Amino acid sequence: MTYVGKDIAYQFWKLGLLGRDFAYRVFSGRPQGPLWATSSQDGVSTHPPFGGASYVYNVIDVRQSYLQKLLKQALIAVGHPEGADRSHHFSYEMVALSHATARELGFAPAPDSEDAKRPFVEVSGRKGLGVKADDLLDVVIEKAAAEVAKRNPELPPNDVQRTAQMIGVAAVRYFLIKFSRGKVIAFDLEEALSFEGESGPYIQYAIVRANKIFQNLQQRAGLDEASVIASVSTLSSAELLGDNGGHELWNLVLEAARLDEVVEQIVRTLEFSVLAKYAFSLAQSFNGWYNLHPSRSSILNETRDDVRRWRAAAIIYLRDQLTRALDLMGVGIPQRM
Repeated sequence: MTYVGKDIAYQFWKLGLLGRDFAYRVFSGRPQGPLWATSSQDGVSTHPPFGGASYVYNVIDVRQSYLQKLLKQALIAVGHPEGADRSHHFSYEMVALSHATARELGFAPAPDSEDAKRPFVEVSGRKGLGVKADDLLDVVIEKAAAEVAKRNPELPPNDVQRTAQMIGVAAVRYFLIKFSRGKVIAFDLEEALSFEGESGPYIQYAIVRANKIFQNLQQRAGLDEASVIASVSTLSSAELLGDNGGHELWNLVLEAARLDEVVEQIVRTLEFSVLAKYAFSLAQSFNGWYNLHPSRSSILNETRDDVRRWRAAAIIYLRDQLTRALDLMGVGIPQRM
């Protein structure tokens, strides 16, 4: 049995063309439904259907391009050209480590080696240089927990750990998709975890900041999100027309409304870095507006009720669109950071 032979059989199964199926068992239970795994035993008969996909996207790096072409050629050769059309190689460049991260994870090359002269440390299973996702996440979450505890000394340990896990996942996921598919990804712990640079935690922080606005609004003015949204249809449109100042906030709302358009572009091009760049740019613009206009961004200092409600509604929309963007990346939002 060859490597290519196994992959051909696997591709046929994915497309529902193999005529055979695996046995399945429950790997772990989850509130949203169990996670399943294949089984060498009899398995469970009441499993959901797997395989037989309408389209198959094989996510594997660019060095496997030739093999992926062979899979399509095999489908054509046995009379399934439509299966070849439904097979897609989602390729990406090599994932490596920055030298600082390699040292921290115990994979630093010898100082006098050729690898030490390169701008990054290549991860290679054949060379014994491999980082397990769980191990990487453990290190990232540990660092995030230290930062959360420093910023929030009153936070209970369980809340620190829960927050750190969400931040750690955001750091890794965002870092892996912010580069275009044609660029080498040199993962760096410090860059991924930064609360101020182009990172997942930075976008999370913008959403946490927006939520804080509404906590203060409810505490001081008795306004909650539901009442703000319910009231805007009855308010004067003067705020929307710019009668009360500049259009900066409404430019942000217009940009936030482009999320669906951005997602459609990603589906067409399979370039997920577009989503990462869009979410970061929107969060950066919101933070810039917040810092430039503290009286407007707090909303609480605004004495005109209709203006305050319009601006609060705009922040709700911005926050919800940013939350949707992170949700598409598999990233949740902590209550505080």
